[in-house]
Amino acid sequence: MTRGSWQHTKVVCTLGPATDAPGVLEALIRDGMDLARINMSHGAREDHTRRIQSVREASRILGQPVGILVDLPGPKFRIGAIDGGARKLDECTRVYLAEEASGPDFLPIRHRALLDALRPGESVFLADGSIELRVTATAVGRVECKVLAGGTVRSGSGVNVPELDLPALVPTEYDRICLEFAASQAVEWIGVSFVQSADDLARVRAGLAAAHQPLLMAKIEKRRALTALDAIVEAADGIMVARGDLGVETDLAQIPLVQKHIIAAANAAVGFAACQLAEQLDARAIIAHVQTLAQVATIARFRPQQPIVALTESAVVCRSLTLVSGTAPLRVPPQADAQARITRARDWPYVHALARPGDQAVVVSASAGVGETADTLHVLRLP
Repeated sequence: MTRGSWQHTKVVCTLGPATDAPGVLEALIRDGMDLARINMSHGAREDHTRRIQSVREASRILGQPVGILVDLPGPKFRIGAIDGGARKLDECTRVYLAEEASGPDFLPIRHRALLDALRPGESVFLADGSIELRVTATAVGRVECKVLAGGTVRSGSGVNVPELDLPALVPTEYDRICLEFAASQAVEWIGVSFVQSADDLARVRAGLAAAHQPLLMAKIEKRRALTALDAIVEAADGIMVARGDLGVETDLAQIPLVQKHIIAAANAAVGFAACQLAEQLDARAIIAHVQTLAQVATIARFRPQQPIVALTESAVVCRSLTLVSGTAPLRVPPQADAQARITRARDWPYVHALARPGDQAVVVSASAGVGETADTLHVLRLP
């Protein structure tokens, strides 16, 4: 893979102990890593800090922008500690969910809010959906369930309740701690887990310091998110389909269709004319001078066949754009005049053997004060 390329498919790598060995990060960047993911559900803050610093240093040495995404844990419900570490649940038996296990028929649940919210008739899935319970009765601090599909549940297993509506859970208190950490590291992206509404994203933004506002990646993994999808797409900077949890909350056979629906919703906006013109002219590239990711997203969402050469003065925006499909981010000096910027952009297709003298490129720009959508379009003939 040629680094600095404009592939539609971007490579996101999760950092952890396996990437800590000397030379691994450099190899990942050379082999195509566009964005490094930090999973805040695991590991110590010191380890996360060290890994972020290592990515920044490797990116600087190799001259290749790499973005950082901090993934918030979110309100993940889990089974507490079970005696012996596991318990087998047989079909048609009764089991009780409670804060503490007080007998062989009890399973500990770490979250009182979940117990209080459950109602008779609702389904509860354990062990990645392999075990299904049906709520039959509730009492203070205790929920009675019937086992519809049995299996073995282990300490720490996830709990999914597709019908459950627990507003204002995102961000959790630990999420807020993670947001402070992300801001201190000036990361480009925040992965917001278990989004159910646009309000969840608004609360996350409000929890970030005004001095640093990373882009928000809304992770669609709750059935309720699908009913508010348009508003979530509007409020987010990016959408991630988390098929694992979504597959537990939705009929597994429907996941491909659900995924297509989510992608279609994210691809609806304003750069269509630029893409259409580039196609009609058989242009070699679409050149856009931008200040925000959103300005590129209005073009990239239509997946043009031409690479999008995105010029930006901001190092943060440059790194953020590493995740945008079909985009080659180029940083330009703030003092560079318009001609110098265009010269840098038009040289890019030559360097990557995508153009010859006389070929054309479509140039997209936004006038000052018009917001985040392009309002100027012209054709550039490459010298």
